Amino acid sequence: MISDRLREQTTRFTKEIQTLLNCTIASHVQIKAVALPVGDDRLFMLGHLMAKDRLTARRFRLKPRAPKAELWMDVSFQLRLDAEREHLMVDKSFFGLFGAEDAKQGLFHYDYERDKADGYPDAHLQVYAESELFATLNDPKADRARSLSKLHFPVGGKRFRPCLEDIIEFLIVERLVEARDGYEKVIETGREGFRKNQLMAAMRRDPATVEAFAERYGITGHARGK
Repeated sequence: MISDRLREQTTRFTKEIQTLLNCTIASHVQIKAVALPVGDDRLFMLGHLMAKDRLTARRFRLKPRAPKAELWMDVSFQLRLDAEREHLMVDKSFFGLFGAEDAKQGLFHYDYERDKADGYPDAHLQVYAESELFATLNDPKADRARSLSKLHFPVGGKRFRPCLEDIIEFLIVERLVEARDGYEKVIETGREGFRKNQLMAAMRRDPATVEAFAERYGITGHARGK
């Protein structure tokens, strides 16, 4: 059975992502969660109109500022509980921008895959672009036809990777999409929550550094909540 803790936390996260998108740059996005067994564990897959018979998130339209342009966003997550079975953990995430609902290439995409096994950074950015300089740097024996979009730019690792709020803000401040009134507060609230969660996770995994910090700055046990 799926634990109540996992289901409850996933439901809350689903609502947060849906609200974030619909209150900033999108309309009528419906983030759905589908539970899947993985060995003795469980995970939830999240995305726009995700369904058991189609375990792929559907892209949704954005409103570009440029007339007659078309822009679609792809957002998906895989969630599970951490090793202590207490806190919700992102196992994978994907944020991408494309010029059509079924386009293979687009503007860019951010990927996160926990403990990625192929040697590339867990959290990385790939940009669909060309560079004459990069073409000259390719190894002619192995990478003659490799494009810039194949490079995996590291972006902060497991703890300090960009959040969805960062990508939304980028699209707005670079004048690529239309935004809803009051988007700033929505973004800042969501981003502050994400960063606090990441900080708490880092502290749980590195108590020695937390203790050293507390000693250096004279934080007493009572102040630390002991």
